[in-house]
Amino acid sequence: MIQDWRWWTSCVLLAGTLVATHLKDAGPTPRLARPLDAIPLELEGWRGEEDPPLRQEIAASLGATAYLSRTYRRRGRTANLFIAYYANPRAGETMHSPKHCLPGGGWEPIELATLPLETALGRVEINKYVLYRAGDQSVVLYWYQTPRRIMASEFESKLWLIWDTLRMSSAASSIVRITTPGLPGALEDGLELSRLAISELARCYGQ
Repeated sequence: MIQDWRWWTSCVLLAGTLVATHLKDAGPTPRLARPLDAIPLELEGWRGEEDPPLRQEIAASLGATAYLSRTYRRRGRTANLFIAYYANPRAGETMHSPKHCLPGGGWEPIELATLPLETALGRVEINKYVLYRAGDQSVVLYWYQTPRRIMASEFESKLWLIWDTLRMSSAASSIVRITTPGLPGALEDGLELSRLAISELARCYGQ
């Protein structure tokens, strides 16, 4: 019974995505009100530096309209901010969940949870993903953000993508990921930077 439910759900998602892709191709490509690199390098004491550009093959696999990758530092602490923006997500070019692309290089997932977060846009939920390798841990926070909503669920983000497109609304979407070394205070640092990133990306969307 569960397998049948999953199969039919996958079919509905695929059909909806194909229809939505056709409709998006017929409409204009949405633009950000501000480019991602307009996000300040100074964020309440965090000082950012641009990371090296992604290798060509990785950028091609990502399929994003634009992306931002920075390392922020404050009082000896570090956090990486990565945003991939999709103006018109297409079938086969949807956002990659960190659950699928982060494990590797000896890193193993040991925890996946959803956390509430109070932001300037209200209370939202984001994902917490903890990885382990040879005695080290990495704490990853990530979420999906559109001009209208913030979601933890990849499944929910795809449903809203189809709904927004069928309503001829903007389907622009982003995945935002913050990574910190698994040291004491890492989660608090990540949550603080998450609040700031949510507000800054909202400004890029014109909110």
